[in-house]
Amino acid sequence: MLDYLWILIKKEYLQLLKDKSMFVLAFVLPVMLVIIYGSAIRMDIKPVKIAICSYNTSKVERTIVNEFVGSDYYEVTQTYDFDSAQKLLNDGDVVALLYLPKNLSNELDNKTAKIMIYVNGAQAQLASLSYSYISNTLNLALNKLIDTKDLPYLQIEARNWFNESNQSVWFIMPGQYVSIMTLMCIFMGSFLIAREYDRQTIETLITTKASAFCVVLAKIIVYYLLALWSMAVILILGQLIYDIPIRGNILILIISLGVYALEMLCLGSLISAKLKSQFICVQMAVIIGFLPTVMLSGLIFDLRAVEFFIRLIGQILPSTYEIKAMRICMLSGGQYAYVIFNLGLQILFTVGFFSLAVKQVKKDLRK
Repeated sequence: MLDYLWILIKKEYLQLLKDKSMFVLAFVLPVMLVIIYGSAIRMDIKPVKIAICSYNTSKVERTIVNEFVGSDYYEVTQTYDFDSAQKLLNDGDVVALLYLPKNLSNELDNKTAKIMIYVNGAQAQLASLSYSYISNTLNLALNKLIDTKDLPYLQIEARNWFNESNQSVWFIMPGQYVSIMTLMCIFMGSFLIAREYDRQTIETLITTKASAFCVVLAKIIVYYLLALWSMAVILILGQLIYDIPIRGNILILIISLGVYALEMLCLGSLISAKLKSQFICVQMAVIIGFLPTVMLSGLIFDLRAVEFFIRLIGQILPSTYEIKAMRICMLSGGQYAYVIFNLGLQILFTVGFFSLAVKQVKKDLRK
């Protein structure tokens, strides 16, 4: 019995040496996860881009403004016009707006003074942290006024811009639509070519006169139609259940997410053509596609809080731009320059992934 056990152990060991995918699971993946989790999961942000609308008519205003301007935690844009400050918030140039009303001095005397903090509710975590920072800084400014015995009666109110109902699902779901399409499309694409090798039907394709371009394109077309159907189901079901407002152009939203779905399908087909094994392709689809989308694209954690090299990787990922574009299309509207830039970028990536997949299949068909 022990003799057979030793033989079986030796057999498994030799098989393990030949199966490189197991080494990826046992060594490469843990290293990647440790680096990603340790470097990407950060709950602090610095600096916070903030617009301050103040008319500087009282000592209280000057004390508050100076507290923000003198802090390393903020990148301050000062303005004397609320409409200009609101435009900065709408355009995404700042994540928070601190409004000190023009008649603040009179309100202080009447004990009706109120300061408004507007935060970008389309980025829930960033908004929450920004509000926490701003509140702490306001408290520091008020403490200085205590020391000078000029402490006024001051009420502080906050409002979520673009997310008036303060529902976290409004912020989460636009990004999750991208995450779901990434997972679904890259998985489908990862089977396209590898399945032919696993089923040993690649020889049949080789004997035909079909070009590599036609082989890849035919597979992409069929599965892209399936992906579009799934995308429609996801969007309709999500809107019916969660009633998320769509403040941007709905046609641009659909086109943007549709192009992204095609891009992930082409990326999956490239992985499939390179690795030629469905089992390994699924692993790589998770490591290359889905995991970075969840952890490194700004879907959950703000990229400005992470290490530089992680932030650099995040800026390369197509999903980073698509997630932001979806939040713009659904929650804030406007910023069409960024949405169009994102669309052009996704098309460029799509063409690149498709071309590389065709090149690899063409190389294989010639063997």
